[in-house]
Amino acid sequence: MQGATWRCSDVRGLIAMLIAGTMALTAAAEERVFEFGDASALEGWLTDTDSWRIEDGALRQPMPGIRGTRAFWPETFSDVTIEARFLIRPEGDGVRAPGIIYRAADEHTYYYIHFDSRNRQVVWVRSSSEGDWAEARRHREITLPVDEWLTARVEAVGSEHRVYLNGTLLFTEEDATIPAGIVGLRAGQGDISFDDLRVEGTPAELAEEFTLTRVPFFTVCADGGGPGAYEAFPDLCIVDDGELLCVFYAGYGHISFPREDLPNGGFIAMVRSRDLGKTWSAAEVVVDAPIDDRDPSIARLGNGDLLVTYMTYVKERRPTHEVFCVRSTDGGSTWETPQRIELPFTEAQAVSEPVTELADGTLLLPVYGTHSEDRVLTHPCAVLRSEDGGETWPAITVLTPQGNELFQEPTIEPLTDGRILMLIRPGMHWSESADGGVTWTQPEALGIPGQAAKMLLTSKGILVAGYRWAERRATAVIWSHDLGRTWEGPTIVDPVVGGYPSLVELPDGRVLMVYYTEGAGSDIRGVYLSADADGVQVLQPEG
Repeated sequence: MQGATWRCSDVRGLIAMLIAGTMALTAAAEERVFEFGDASALEGWLTDTDSWRIEDGALRQPMPGIRGTRAFWPETFSDVTIEARFLIRPEGDGVRAPGIIYRAADEHTYYYIHFDSRNRQVVWVRSSSEGDWAEARRHREITLPVDEWLTARVEAVGSEHRVYLNGTLLFTEEDATIPAGIVGLRAGQGDISFDDLRVEGTPAELAEEFTLTRVPFFTVCADGGGPGAYEAFPDLCIVDDGELLCVFYAGYGHISFPREDLPNGGFIAMVRSRDLGKTWSAAEVVVDAPIDDRDPSIARLGNGDLLVTYMTYVKERRPTHEVFCVRSTDGGSTWETPQRIELPFTEAQAVSEPVTELADGTLLLPVYGTHSEDRVLTHPCAVLRSEDGGETWPAITVLTPQGNELFQEPTIEPLTDGRILMLIRPGMHWSESADGGVTWTQPEALGIPGQAAKMLLTSKGILVAGYRWAERRATAVIWSHDLGRTWEGPTIVDPVVGGYPSLVELPDGRVLMVYYTEGAGSDIRGVYLSADADGVQVLQPEG
């Protein structure tokens, strides 16, 4: 038969024991051969996306924009040898990296070998719940040609790990942290195929059954609206007819200075949805000025105007930011000339939040930066106030950290009891205002690890905060039933590095959250959430 060739006496019995987590440890090594000859060869595999498929007699992950998708075979080994052929196609701007996973104790804890063709390196990685690169050792100047079948081999015996390419030993590593686990394959930012996978090892047991989270996300945008393949820092707003607008940063990397295909560097783009997020338009350019326009946010005012705030680099050497606001009076069809907003900081000036409109028409804008006084640098945040619809911003309240703390990326949300709550990176820290944003309490640590938060108070009175959970390198949410006095969670929404979420409540009561996946092949993802008395849950997308 094609697919997995089992060399054991009782296949069905073995699979049943594996699923139950009761497979007996045996001294003799066993061998599995996967030839991926037809669609049935994927039966029994665990994948974290639907992108994996059998094509042309091989296992293929054909989407170069996907970062770090995995396929696992649910059988546990201690000492193990894995050999596989792989093909790297030239499509995409990412690292184009096939990988071999072994000793996966759970979906976060395992070793893998990262064959990075773009950067000419092979990386030995130990992943854990603390981060998918908990330990990494890079072996550089290794050529990994594209459009050519290569053969990788990994031998893990006790604490010794040996890695081969086309029969040549590349390196040896020592680590005994993870004694046993299942095997798998990984594809990162590339169109990758695998074939002729052979696994030989000593069967072992896991303490708990291996499970793999499949996030019910959908793609908002995977094309930068022009040149480049990197999309990040999304922000949502909703207009009266239910149309959704999502602005984001587009470029070729986390910073995109000018180059031939992007003469002005990174830019601000926008996509639209008229069916509550099911489908999205092609990207439109909002701002594309020199050198790199980034971190956009969007707000709709009561008079219908759209305001997009963002920051831009003003020079490449020792980059310095300036903050701008650009307005549209026709639903985003056209945009006026961007207006610079002067911040009360002498050094870096930055923004990552939208304008918030209060009931009396006052506009608030959280900002942050670096201030120098008497050669002493501080890193405060501030809240700007405008009483003329954002034409001018004369009123400013500055929150200065104590010691060497950095107050960055503040986010605010008006509450029904008259307070305005602020969350601040890092930490998170919190502050509040009881007088419409004129004065704020001294920020205090919230006791929840995270950064780049965004809050939403729903019509049911549930305060939801999405954020990047840095220690777990995941996108997560917390929630409060008492307007931020206490919090529940966190719950991981997507175990993906990136985050910087934005949330809106839809007319049907669901919450839509968008966020980005970090990496050269980054894109914008979306999930639907329910938020009620039972907490916050991730929902399956419609259709």
